[in-house]
Amino acid sequence: MAEELRVEFRRGVVDDVPALAELQFSSPSREAVAMAGSVAGAQEFWARLLSRSVADGTAEVLVLEVDGTTAGFAELSRRGDIPSFGIVARCAIASMGVLGALRAGWRARARNAVDIQPPAGVHLVELQVAPAHRNAGLGSHLLAEVERTARRQHAPKLSLTTAIDTPRRLYERHGFHVEAEKRDDRYEAMTGSPGRVLMVTTLAT
Repeated sequence: MAEELRVEFRRGVVDDVPALAELQFSSPSREAVAMAGSVAGAQEFWARLLSRSVADGTAEVLVLEVDGTTAGFAELSRRGDIPSFGIVARCAIASMGVLGALRAGWRARARNAVDIQPPAGVHLVELQVAPAHRNAGLGSHLLAEVERTARRQHAPKLSLTTAIDTPRRLYERHGFHVEAEKRDDRYEAMTGSPGRVLMVTTLAT
């Protein structure tokens, strides 16, 4: 099916973020909602943070278009290119209010307990395909474009982190393997997932 469609990739800009946020939260992750306390708070926080990250260059977004319509995206960062605490705090307060941001900060301690430092290279922060376009091979198309982008940047490795119980077949088909795993009881109680794994693939030069 995907071969019959006109599939194109382009670099995302700040103006894309509202549409990407709608796509991202068409099936919100348990973790994002648990950390923010609500779907609406999680979506607004994510959109504000991504807008800042795209604007200041700490994140790169690849947009997948099918017949001219946004059908998916990938968010990439270099290791170490993470938003400062001040930016995160301001986005949280603007999205959830002061009290909501304080509660989210407390919940984030459980998330930090399962955080795994990625290796040097490009880190895949997010990869999403719109529900209407899933099971058509577009996730593989998008991941292949992510790999090409990382190679153009001469990255030695491409990595990602995901919940332990998230299906990994797509990533395994592209050569990713589990390199580390962290579990935490508080994180599981909050999100329903035992923890997170780091998956890595070495990029051919």
